[in-house]
Amino acid sequence: MKRRTFIKFTTAWALLLSSNIVIARIISKNNLIILDEILNIIFPKTSTMPSAREFKALNYLVQNISHKTFDDDDKVLIVDGTKDFIESFPEFLNLKEDEKKELIFRIIKNSSYAKSWISKLTYYGVEAMFSDPIYGGNFEQIGWNSVKHNIGYPRPLKTYGQKI
Repeated sequence: MKRRTFIKFTTAWALLLSSNIVIARIISKNNLIILDEILNIIFPKTSTMPSAREFKALNYLVQNISHKTFDDDDKVLIVDGTKDFIESFPEFLNLKEDEKKELIFRIIKNSSYAKSWISKLTYYGVEAMFSDPIYGGNFEQIGWNSVKHNIGYPRPLKTYGQKI
């Protein structure tokens, strides 16, 4: 196993173990690795914006996808789309960064299903970047800081309307 692949596997495994949600039944380790890679293609680091890894887009998705308020259709699209992507492109993790990006752009150009899947991941990625950090994304308010957002108050003390 290549060093980069090993690091990706261990990162996803650590995320899986650190989560207090029983997500393993919904998203496998391999799927988490693929999602992490794809989110980082959709949200690369730029001179002004953080990468998906920096604002913890995958962590946000893992924390929220199994919550009862998460849209069931979105959950099915994300989980099934990821499985279908892996089945269709098993070599994805072995590709170079530019080849991965080219593959993503090619499939969304040629498939409305793939376009919907990537669109949904983009939607939740944006949510992860700009939501309150209490929900698992926007790590250390990095998304807010990148756009110089003034934080609104009061901020949530607990997630999803739980009683304080």
